[in-house]
Amino acid sequence: MRKKKDVSDASARASVAVNKTVETLPKIQGAVCAQWRVYEGKRLGPYYFLFWREGGKLRKRYVKRADVAATIAACAAYREEQREQRTSHAELMRWIRGYNQTCKEMERWIQNAR
Repeated sequence: MRKKKDVSDASARASVAVNKTVETLPKIQGAVCAQWRVYEGKRLGPYYFLFWREGGKLRKRYVKRADVAATIAACAAYREEQREQRTSHAELMRWIRGYNQTCKEMERWIQNAR
């Protein structure tokens, strides 16, 4: 005998899946692109795909229409995180260069004092 599915439980799970915030989503590297197909003169689509590079190869994965916004948000979060890392790394390198310059000046000052 087949069990009846609990509709309220399924709808609750669906609403939780849709209401995921950007913070709970994994950060995804890549870009979401829309593609259309032509079949018997009719334009079908858009079909959404996530493109990313892995090991020098271009990879592609279909993204459901319901997941497009969340996937785009996850890609944007990844790009923002990478941008922040590049900025902080550049600031660190500037500090290190300044520190090295100061050390060299102090060495010259010590040698000249002798």
